[in-house]
Amino acid sequence: MNVVDQIKNLLLSCGFSEVFSFSPSALDCAEPIVVTEGAFVRESRMAEEERGEVGVTVLIVRDVAADAAAVATACEKAVRNVEWERFAEVWPWRIVGIDTTAPTFRERDCSGRFVWGFDVACTVVRSL
Repeated sequence: MNVVDQIKNLLLSCGFSEVFSFSPSALDCAEPIVVTEGAFVRESRMAEEERGEVGVTVLIVRDVAADAAAVATACEKAVRNVEWERFAEVWPWRIVGIDTTAPTFRERDCSGRFVWGFDVACTVVRSL
C-alpha cells in the first residue's frame, strides 16, 4: 500500500465519497476527489529504515465552483485535524507527520468542471 492509499482511506472514513487514486473518466464519475502521490524524497537513512517526505495532492472536481471550494476546504480540514494515527502505518510506510497547504483553485478541466486542490506533505518512515 502507498501513502496515497492511506490519505484516500482517511478521506473515505471521514465521510467523503468517490475518492480515487487515479483520474476517472467524467462519464464514470462526474464529481470525484482524486488523490495522487509524488516521489519519496529521502532525508536520512538508518540500518532498517529511512525517513523522508512524500507529497500528496488532493484534487476536488465539481460542476459548481463554490461546491469545489467548499469540499476542498472540508477535505483539507479533515486531513489536518483527524486523528490520522490510525491510518498512519501500513507496511512499508509509517506516516509520522502531516502538513497541508490551503485549498486553491487549480483549473477548469476539459469538461468545464472546476478543480480545486491542496497539497499534503507527509513525513514518512519507510521500512527496509
